Amino acid sequence: MSRAIAAVCVLTVLCATGTVDAQDGPHLRHLWARWQANLSVDEQVTRTEAFMDRIAKAGYTGIVLVDNKVKRWNEMSAAEIAKRRRLREYARKLKLDYVIAVTSTGYANDLMSNDPNLAEGMPVKDAPFVVKNGRLVPDDATTLVNGTFEKHRDNKPDGWGVDAPGKVCFIDTDVTYEGKPSLRMQDPVDNPPHSHARAWQTLDVKPWQYYRITVALKTEGLTSPGDVRLMGLGLTGEHAGRILNIPYLYPKRTQDWTRLGYTINTRDYTKIGIYIGSWSGGKGKMWWADVTMEPAGLVNLLRREGTPFKATSADGKTVYVEGRDLPEMRDPGLGNSPYKGGYHWHKHPEIVIPAGSRLKEGDRALLSYSHTMIMCYWDQVPICMAEPDTEKWINWCIANCAKHLAPDGYFMQHDEIRMQGWDASCERSGRTPGQNLARNIRFCRDTIQKHSPGAVMYVWSDMFDPHHNAKKTGEYELVRGDGPWYESWKGLPKDVGLMNWNAGKRESLQFFSTGGWKQIISAPSGGALARLIDNAKGLKGVEGAMYVTWGGDYSQIERFAETARKLMKK
Repeated sequence: MSRAIAAVCVLTVLCATGTVDAQDGPHLRHLWARWQANLSVDEQVTRTEAFMDRIAKAGYTGIVLVDNKVKRWNEMSAAEIAKRRRLREYARKLKLDYVIAVTSTGYANDLMSNDPNLAEGMPVKDAPFVVKNGRLVPDDATTLVNGTFEKHRDNKPDGWGVDAPGKVCFIDTDVTYEGKPSLRMQDPVDNPPHSHARAWQTLDVKPWQYYRITVALKTEGLTSPGDVRLMGLGLTGEHAGRILNIPYLYPKRTQDWTRLGYTINTRDYTKIGIYIGSWSGGKGKMWWADVTMEPAGLVNLLRREGTPFKATSADGKTVYVEGRDLPEMRDPGLGNSPYKGGYHWHKHPEIVIPAGSRLKEGDRALLSYSHTMIMCYWDQVPICMAEPDTEKWINWCIANCAKHLAPDGYFMQHDEIRMQGWDASCERSGRTPGQNLARNIRFCRDTIQKHSPGAVMYVWSDMFDPHHNAKKTGEYELVRGDGPWYESWKGLPKDVGLMNWNAGKRESLQFFSTGGWKQIISAPSGGALARLIDNAKGLKGVEGAMYVTWGGDYSQIERFAETARKLMKK
């Protein structure tokens, strides 16, 4: 299950106070509704009040408010804070519990707007740079062959492998990009048994290097746009076959030429594959053109204790010093592109060599540093849970929520943490990503209790579920290690409830029930909820239901509540 950063969902839950009910469930005591809005905007305040009226009328007893601005208290005016207090009072008037979403770790951009260097880092080791026209610039010649597809024969571009040339993959000289041919992929479903439509190229690379790959893409009538990918794949060593980036491009079903791209890190591989195309079949057409690969340089360079920087001469004998041989090495666009808290691709930072530097025109240098990755949904960036200052900002966020809003509860958004475990902070901790998550969730729980004693607490289930993202073995996105999130639940206090969105598997529900945690079932409709309630029969601690709509469809709110009241015990 995947979610966009602007997703809006509605949920219903049971009472979250006290210990797990000894009576088998599932039960229903309270219905809460999750709602996302920017409450600094007057129109959204009005829409939120109307939504609260609707759910109160439908029998819901609380609202879970996802307002990402509550991670940006230092940017709010007194008037903006007053709008949020107004809604808090409106909830009291309607007798709705008021629960605030906090502590995003997988989608941490808003929290990191306070300190963009807290992003999880991926290391670069001895990347080649050169002094050119008085500036230090990347000096890496690694590139793709025939990325414009101008050289081709029998529907096969030179230097590329393709699936089923002349059947699902074609060189198209009629639909062109900047006057050059495109590679058309058409109806992947016609290529059984796997229904692949892909092109790929292998490259010899140096380990731990940082690149940006881009492509122009045009689509027409795609039935499976969610599986269109631009992907780097490690091909050598013990971990051959692991992906080097979050690959999904999410094009529209039909769109004109659009430039898209991702960053990759070669990690410990000496050979990688670059893939474009679709893996899951379907109908429709895709045109690919002008595939490029370039060194990413110092874009999204991180500077904190856990992401050290080093520059040496090409032979490694001379260490260059900031303030003498180099200016202070920073990327002004880090966490500021195209807005505060944004990590989009942007112009390379300009590194002007200062007067008196030992680096002269034409000299080559090797740079070692860390960068964050441009990831899924274009701007999802996780925070480093092992960096000490992360806890400082989590405490700051929760303290301000308690001070200004006095919420009845907190919804912790530890979900889909797609990168962790690579930078020096993670390595120095001596803990696995799962152990760092266990430590972090305990800290968040303790912090909430310090500022709001007795408050209700819930967290998404996926990162703590051994039947979901916390499996014992296997890779998880760009997270380091095999089964990296395994045993994360060992840090999860029993007074933190799970919002379970893996309830289609009874073993998931059973795991948390047996462990003594409260949990909530989530579903997209009343019909789906009925099936999941049946999954939860006879289990202790299942205390409610969550209505989820990733596309903003609220048409099922009333029906969903009716289903919950009908099928779950009072």
